[in-house]
Amino acid sequence: MIKMIVFIFTTLLSISTLAEHHKDGDKSGHEDRSKSDLFSEADSDGDGRVSTAEHELMIEEMAARGRDRFTSMDLNGDGYITKDEAKAKRKEMREKKKAKRQKKNWLMKKGDSQP
Repeated sequence: MIKMIVFIFTTLLSISTLAEHHKDGDKSGHEDRSKSDLFSEADSDGDGRVSTAEHELMIEEMAARGRDRFTSMDLNGDGYITKDEAKAKRKEMREKKKAKRQKKNWLMKKGDSQP
């Protein structure tokens, strides 16, 4: 039961982080995963159908990513995430995206300036 509560909390926190990301208007570098992408990811054998086993595997993988995300947000490792920890993680993610975007722009400009 505790694991389920932690999973639900992590999922809601992740959704909250994503919503905050969109509220800030910073959509650059964000790739939307369409339903067909999720279907293709779940269809591990590529037969155009998703079996119960494939679905359960996909859910397990999503839960593992959620746990990893939770752990990365729990900055002091106490097993809880505070608003300050979530805010700090969002800020860190925004800064990483900004740095990545700046590097990409610099590389593009550098490529344009070469003969």
